[in-house]
Amino acid sequence: MLESYGTAIRTHRSAFLCVLLCLILVSFFGILTISASMFPHGYDWRYRVISNLLSPRDNPQHYRIAAIGLAVTGLLMIPFAVHLNRSFRVTSIWAARIASGALLLGIVALIADCFVVPQHVHATLGIRRFHEFLARSSAGLIALSMLVSCWCAWKARNRPLFWIWASMTVLPLAGVICSEALLLLSRFVPKLSHPIRHAFRHSVFWHLGFWEWTGAVAVFVFLCAATFLLHGAAVRNV
Repeated sequence: MLESYGTAIRTHRSAFLCVLLCLILVSFFGILTISASMFPHGYDWRYRVISNLLSPRDNPQHYRIAAIGLAVTGLLMIPFAVHLNRSFRVTSIWAARIASGALLLGIVALIADCFVVPQHVHATLGIRRFHEFLARSSAGLIALSMLVSCWCAWKARNRPLFWIWASMTVLPLAGVICSEALLLLSRFVPKLSHPIRHAFRHSVFWHLGFWEWTGAVAVFVFLCAATFLLHGAAVRNV
């Protein structure tokens, strides 16, 4: 009786998360696509960062649409932090808290970033590039949550979940790190600046916009796997 009740609860919880995934698909990819379609002079996701859609300077007529879509996406992601903590606390209490806590803080930074205008002239709270600071903080915290979740999935011997999460986490992170390393190398070693820029100037891998959108897709797949594979593993273990 108790087992049937527990299975029913997990089924209802999974259905609720599925609904949230659909709403995230609409609020993030749907609304940002609409905003991008109205972007002045065209918007190419491979070369333009998401912040351009939130900027009153770059997108003066429709930047609020993108900001609302991103903020709503953040709110819809909050239950997934609870889901991670609930799913992995048997595996490791501390790892579950880190994974869920990092995801929650990353979501808070993401929502706050929607209300900070992208600009570099005036400092906000003493930080010159406060919008970029929040964006990078959000990305870093969410990446930390994903990495810890990968470890939890491995320790729980959920191999399908681990490999999906690892591919969605490690590959984008490796691309961003390599891209940033080459950019820093071109700045601090003048002799290598021209060859590096010449080699990667026309490559999408050189542009942050490509990695931002790739990371957004990776996070969405991460949440999908957390919804379906974590629930399936819990049901099988009942």
